[in-house]
Amino acid sequence: MTRYRMGGILAMGLANAERRRRMGLYRQGDIVLREVSQVPEDAHPCPGGILAYGERTGHSHRIDGDGQVWRQDTRLYLELEQPSRIVHEEHETLTLPRGLYEVVGQREYVSPEEDRLVFD
Repeated sequence: MTRYRMGGILAMGLANAERRRRMGLYRQGDIVLREVSQVPEDAHPCPGGILAYGERTGHSHRIDGDGQVWRQDTRLYLELEQPSRIVHEEHETLTLPRGLYEVVGQREYVSPEEDRLVFD
């Protein structure tokens, strides 16, 4: 009975991950990459390919290969001309298809009055 329930939980988790992919959402640790149709015109290029730094460990979510990171104010965007990998020392490598993405920091609930960004 336990195995069946565990299998059901795992299958449900895999189904949710597949649904997020179809919606254009990808997650690695504390960042989410959301497919977008364009990078804002007033965004400027950011060299280095870093999407986010881990506050505690100094590790980073970064592009392993070609790709361009863009910044508009406090928002980051990622442009990939070909499928590329996003790597981080503490997370499983994520392979993204060619496209444009907004990099969104995950938020956690603190209280009804407060939420905050999640940091590695």
